[in-house]
Amino acid sequence: MRGLKLCAIVAIALFLTGCQPGGQASTSPSPPSTTAEPSSTTSGPSSTTSEAPSTTGEELPTVGDGEEWIVFQGVPLGLSFTRPDGTGNHVILGPPGGQVHPDWSPDGAEIAYTQSTDQSSDIWITDPQGTNPRQLLVELPSELGGLFWDNPAWSPDGSQIAMVGYEENAQTGLPPRSILVTVAVDSAEVTVVSELASADGFLHAFPRWSPAGDAMVISLDQFEGEEYLGGSIAIIRRTGTGWSEPESITEVVGSPRVDWHPADDLIVYATNDVGAFPFTDDPSNLFTIRPDGTELTQITNFGGGEDRASQPTWTRDGRIIFTHITGANDEQLTVAFIEADGSGLEIAVGTDLVGAGNRPHPRLRPVA
Repeated sequence: MRGLKLCAIVAIALFLTGCQPGGQASTSPSPPSTTAEPSSTTSGPSSTTSEAPSTTGEELPTVGDGEEWIVFQGVPLGLSFTRPDGTGNHVILGPPGGQVHPDWSPDGAEIAYTQSTDQSSDIWITDPQGTNPRQLLVELPSELGGLFWDNPAWSPDGSQIAMVGYEENAQTGLPPRSILVTVAVDSAEVTVVSELASADGFLHAFPRWSPAGDAMVISLDQFEGEEYLGGSIAIIRRTGTGWSEPESITEVVGSPRVDWHPADDLIVYATNDVGAFPFTDDPSNLFTIRPDGTELTQITNFGGGEDRASQPTWTRDGRIIFTHITGANDEQLTVAFIEADGSGLEIAVGTDLVGAGNRPHPRLRPVA
């Protein structure tokens, strides 16, 4: 059995990338230690235009209004779409670069995602057909220029996107700092929520909004020097003057992934992310917890060396969509649904579409 402590550079490169077959990847780190009051800033812009993804050029199935679709990172490269019953699989966008970490807008009309290369990582937005991809921020305040942006999360009202910027490429080393910001989708106004330094022993990743938009939950990664200790689940709340510092509500676990229920004060997380410890025998299960740290409940009961669960997000009807992992070396990955009480495990997307050793990061389109 492999332990949970890895060299920070290795842990970041694995945990904080969205690897796909053929070398597609995206950055994604995290921090917490000093949280300054948020500041709104639009002055001193720095150009950050990245190369646009390509469209498939093929006639694709129509993603109609009110239809449920799963978006995920699959095979071939690009953003894959599949209906919950496994039909209609097709790919929008694609190389150059990687298109990873997708997140649906709350009305299901658009998708925010990370467009990444070895030299840059930026947040883009597209319609479900992939016909109009556009970069969220073409110009940034000078103090935020040159960062690798990742982990987009749409606010409940659709007006903002939270995202994390990392100084230096997390695929090649431990970033010196990370900055959590919110961006107004219409005006591109940037508000800094928190700035953190890896030298202080923390990084934060994968922010997700509360239903009221007055708080976020993050995966709070923790380090001792260059040794990765794991991560905890932490809450950041709006205050009268800005945002609070991250407050952990769990103990340190493996490398957690997290989401906040769209209508309830209930958080789901997995204890290990796909790729963080690629050949571990340690169990990876789903848990729910209240944002005040109470009512910790285990949903799945996979033991060591058995199936694993990772990358959970809530669906609008209160189910959980997640990455289900089986097979030698954790190479057989599928996209599955499960009820919040642990019942009704159902495979929706098979390994043939997800890809062996991939990290699908699935999201179900929200529909009324």
